[in-house]
Amino acid sequence: MIAVGAVTVDSALLGLIAPLLPAIAHRTGAGDAALGLALAAYAVPIALLSLPLGRAADSMGRRPLLVGGLFLVAGGSVMIAVSDSIGALLAARAIQGIGSAASWISALALVSDTAAPGKRGEALGVALGATGAGSIAGPALGGVMAEVLSFEAPFLLFAAVAVGLLAATLVVLRREGWRAGPSIPALPAIIQTTRSGIGAWATAILLASAAALGLIEVVAPLDLEDRLGLSSGTIGILFAASIAVDAVLSPVGGRWGDRRGRRGPAIAGLALSALSVVLLAALPGVWGAAVALAVYGAGFSLAMAASVPWLDEAMTERARGLAYGVQNLVYAVGYIVGPIAGGLLLERSGADLTYALTAAALAVGAATLGLARPSTSPNA
Repeated sequence: MIAVGAVTVDSALLGLIAPLLPAIAHRTGAGDAALGLALAAYAVPIALLSLPLGRAADSMGRRPLLVGGLFLVAGGSVMIAVSDSIGALLAARAIQGIGSAASWISALALVSDTAAPGKRGEALGVALGATGAGSIAGPALGGVMAEVLSFEAPFLLFAAVAVGLLAATLVVLRREGWRAGPSIPALPAIIQTTRSGIGAWATAILLASAAALGLIEVVAPLDLEDRLGLSSGTIGILFAASIAVDAVLSPVGGRWGDRRGRRGPAIAGLALSALSVVLLAALPGVWGAAVALAVYGAGFSLAMAASVPWLDEAMTERARGLAYGVQNLVYAVGYIVGPIAGGLLLERSGADLTYALTAAALAVGAATLGLARPSTSPNA
């Protein structure tokens, strides 16, 4: 439960400021491109540090990284609450990202370590359900709490939750001795895993899913405010529409992958994600946006429930921490590219073209995987 709580907090913080982007723009005078950077700043240190932190999780153990990560997450959240400029906010988001990289890798490695034989996908699906729920609940809580209480309130809440999880980690998890890491160096192991077969597909799906999430979290709030005049609280509630779907489908997708192979939920996830972006552009009004975001939550959930176990299975058991370091790196790269691309496209071309390009890219990915045969694993 501690591990599930940690990944929930990490994923919630990723998009917590999404519905607050209009308010941040008014407070700081930042443009759309700078607001995209405010989202992406969380992912930059994740991209830079995930591999060494993954290797550290294999050698030092899970507990030290989880404790240190939660401490930095709490500190960065408090810094955002007291920041009064876009520069200070960017720095605080980066500190959050460092903490998230450490706690997320160690937490998912713990889940995989303790999974019952033959049920790793299902166990990871439960954790990813929490991750997906956090990805949507973060914007929802951010928007509602900022509107009802204050801009600072959601960040102080997540800081308090991180401190609580840190205390529970110190009490519950036992100290670990130094572990013997895998004999193969990190870079050859990563290249070997991600250049072909299920590792390559897992990498591509993670990258696409993270980029699409980051893009939508920039474009949709600004588009909905401009097109429908919605407040940050209403936008946050709309993002929350996919929480129930996501939480239900992640364990189902993991179980589907355990029993029938990962390829089915991967294709379905990419296809539903593409459909959701079309619906964001095509469906009118508040209810249309709610339906589109719920469909997006389903697609994101299934894609992650397939790709995360795929990447885990592509690595050896002794390199499990490194596997989640690779995953974190790939996800972070996608989440850096997505918000920046979304902000630039929205500023220069408008929401409709941005949605169309995103839907086309996801649909091509689903079709390509449907025609391919990633059969290098019994779970393909």
